[in-house]
Amino acid sequence: MGETILETIRLVRTYGGGVQALNGVSIRVPKGECTAIVGKSGSGKSTLMNIIGCLDAPTSGEVRIRGIPVDYTDTARLIDLRRNEIGFVFQQFNLIPHLSAQENVEYPLLFSYRPEKERQESAAALLARVGLEHRGSHYPGELSGGEQQRVAIARSLINGPAVVLADEPTGNLDSRTSDDILDLIYEINRTEGTTFLIVTHDADLGKRADRMITIHDGRVVD
Repeated sequence: MGETILETIRLVRTYGGGVQALNGVSIRVPKGECTAIVGKSGSGKSTLMNIIGCLDAPTSGEVRIRGIPVDYTDTARLIDLRRNEIGFVFQQFNLIPHLSAQENVEYPLLFSYRPEKERQESAAALLARVGLEHRGSHYPGELSGGEQQRVAIARSLINGPAVVLADEPTGNLDSRTSDDILDLIYEINRTEGTTFLIVTHDADLGKRADRMITIHDGRVVD
C-alpha cells in the first residue's frame, strides 16, 4: 500500500443504553484507492461513515486524515475538514433546490472566498467532467436522478478533497443508471487518482472496488 490518506484506529461508538454501534474498527485507505465498506442495515457502516465524515464523534479511538488525528472537540477544525478535506456524495443527492446545477457545484467554494470567475470556471469544468456541461443552468427538479447524482459527484470534487465519502450513491437509482454512476466514480478514481470510500449494503457493488471491507455487528470481518 502507498501513502495512507485515511485511517481509523480501534474506533468505538456507544449510544445511550449501552448500544455499541462500533467495536474496535480499524481500517486504512491508501491514496488513490477506491474502497468499499459493505454491511447490512444495522452493521455499523453508517455510523462509521458519519464519524469519518466528522458528522459524529467516536466514544473512543482515533481517525487520521492525511496522517493528522481528528480532534472532535475542535468545532472550527471539523468544519474546515468537511469543507476542504472530505467530499460527500449522498443517496438522496442533497442538492439545493433553488440553485442551478452550476450553482450547486460552486456552492462549497463560497466558503473559501474564491473569486466569482474562478468559482464559475471550476464548476463548469467539473460539470463537463461528469458529462453535464449542457445542463448547468437547470435546477435539480429539472434533472433526472442520475443527473442529480452526477451534479453531486462534481460538487464533492470541487475543493480537491483528500477523500470522497459516497454513502449508498446508487441507492435511489435504477440498475442501468446505477451502473453508469459507478462507472463514472471508478473512471474518476482511475484517471484523476481521487480516493473514494463507498459505503453500501450491496456486496456486488463492493466487489467492483479495489478493495472491499465487510463490517458486521460493529466489527470488521475478514
